[in-house]
Amino acid sequence: MRSCALLAASATAFACSLAPASIWNASMTADNEFDAYVGTVSTTVGSAVGTGSNWATAFNFSFTLNPGDYFYVASASDFGGAQGFLGEFTSGSQNLNTGHPAWEVFPVGKYLQQVDASWPSTWPALTMPTQTQVNQALAFAASNTSVWVPVSTFAGWDNKVVGNITTWGHNPGITPTAQWIWHNTGSGNPFNPGANHDEFLIFRITPAPSAMLPLLGAMAVGRRRRGA
Repeated sequence: MRSCALLAASATAFACSLAPASIWNASMTADNEFDAYVGTVSTTVGSAVGTGSNWATAFNFSFTLNPGDYFYVASASDFGGAQGFLGEFTSGSQNLNTGHPAWEVFPVGKYLQQVDASWPSTWPALTMPTQTQVNQALAFAASNTSVWVPVSTFAGWDNKVVGNITTWGHNPGITPTAQWIWHNTGSGNPFNPGANHDEFLIFRITPAPSAMLPLLGAMAVGRRRRGA
């Protein structure tokens, strides 16, 4: 068990150890490319669980999240064509598809010199960050939590089969209810070509705590009181 930081204060390590891990199935793409990781609030753990560099393809993979874990997606673009991230993420009856309000983004390109003074002042086009660079950015964000901001969407830029107005059209490998998301520096439509939206970007999400977690927390409190 890696992290229980998001559990309620009354839920002790005992409750955390009982809380089940969840297996998530992903079908996603990004323009231009992406690397996906599982991690704690401050770092990725293990190697990438998914990667892709063809926006027309739906990349499929599975990953496991323990309570308190985050799912991260690092992405960059060419600053020329359109850019965006679209994905379907399911675990049983739960879904955290892109467009879900729990998604956040850290526009690392806005803080490059603060993360590492040796980095360039502008992130190079068509350059994916390494996992080490992603971890440097996450460590910075853990101490500067305000860098995480809501993702941006735009009306009509979704994955519907009919009425889709995006550059990419409908991707049949991803649910039609998913929306394209990105960061927006204020240019109107964040998916329009030719902008550098403070890239590279790191997106993150964590599942809502299981309905069992309050019960587990109460069990832990009761256990502690009996042992007092």
